[in-house]
Amino acid sequence: MIEENEYNEIPYKKSSVDVKALVLKVLKKWKTILLWMVVAGAIGVFIGFCTPKVYSVSSKLSPELLSRVNSSSLSSLASLAGVNMSSLSGNSDAIRPDLYPEIISSVPFIVDLFEVPVQIVEKKDTVRTSYYDYIENHQKRAWWSVVMGVPFDVLNWVKGLFSKEEEEEENLEDGAVPDVDSFHLTKKQDGVVRAIQKKISATVDRKTYMLTIVVEDQDKVVAADISRQIIDNLKRYITSYRTEKARRDLEYYEGLYNEAKADYMTAQKEYAWYFDANHGTVSRLSQVKLLQLQNEMNLKYSVYSTASQQLELAKAKVQQETPVVATLQPPTVPLKGRPSKFRLLITYSFFGFFLSLVWVLWLKDALADFKKKS
Repeated sequence: MIEENEYNEIPYKKSSVDVKALVLKVLKKWKTILLWMVVAGAIGVFIGFCTPKVYSVSSKLSPELLSRVNSSSLSSLASLAGVNMSSLSGNSDAIRPDLYPEIISSVPFIVDLFEVPVQIVEKKDTVRTSYYDYIENHQKRAWWSVVMGVPFDVLNWVKGLFSKEEEEEENLEDGAVPDVDSFHLTKKQDGVVRAIQKKISATVDRKTYMLTIVVEDQDKVVAADISRQIIDNLKRYITSYRTEKARRDLEYYEGLYNEAKADYMTAQKEYAWYFDANHGTVSRLSQVKLLQLQNEMNLKYSVYSTASQQLELAKAKVQQETPVVATLQPPTVPLKGRPSKFRLLITYSFFGFFLSLVWVLWLKDALADFKKKS
């Protein structure tokens, strides 16, 4: 028999927090809370005015895949698991789409952007310069970063006094690009490369191999121009790599074609000259010589015809090997930048509201109790 004590109800323990008292306490201190929110919001707006705006340009590319796996079902299952089956095939391409971000961030690729002409507007004046000069001399910084960088600038200046190295680009004209050796960069050139690398990011979707390129810059037009230039340079780089062997074969067959054509034209002239010179001659020796020249001409023509066919095939091979990189989302000039002053106002105001609640509901009383105990 089941005892009744086993079904005794567990007594309900009321919460020790008096919600009503907390709400009344908050309402009583609404002026303090509002003051905190106004101060925090003002700080956010001040930071927004002091921070240079940054514009972001995003573009999407879909590269052509040359190697394919025969089993489509196996390929689809492998893609779900994050495995690239094309890399397992024998005819895998050495430069796969997942390596494109590494190409874009490489030093030679970045150095190629130094000479890109850009146009910026400063105080209602249009400045036309190179991207190298723009990164080096036309970047804005927040005042606190300038203040924090003063000790390092002084340290670099002191080091420069005792350094025997002289930078050649110091004597360059405005907008000029120094002679750059990507194998051996100067300190200033290395700093520009690192600054550009921070502005450019590229990611690849492992399943679809869609390449997303994001360029951030303080000038929205410069960001769009550099994004477009990156796409063009990447397409040229991929095309040059994919068609390198085919182009070499084309040059080889062009040489054979020109040589075979010259030999055929020479044999044709010799045959025509001998035929005109011995026309009507009944000598057996001349007939044999004429037949010999005709056979040589026919042989040269056969070689010439074969070389011509091989040349056309080589041209078709170059066209076949030329990859197609479709631009799904081309770069466009952005309309809005970041940080947004309105968002900073809302964010910092909410942060001030949260801190004021902590102060009113707990921290103020905790400090008072601490002072009494001490």
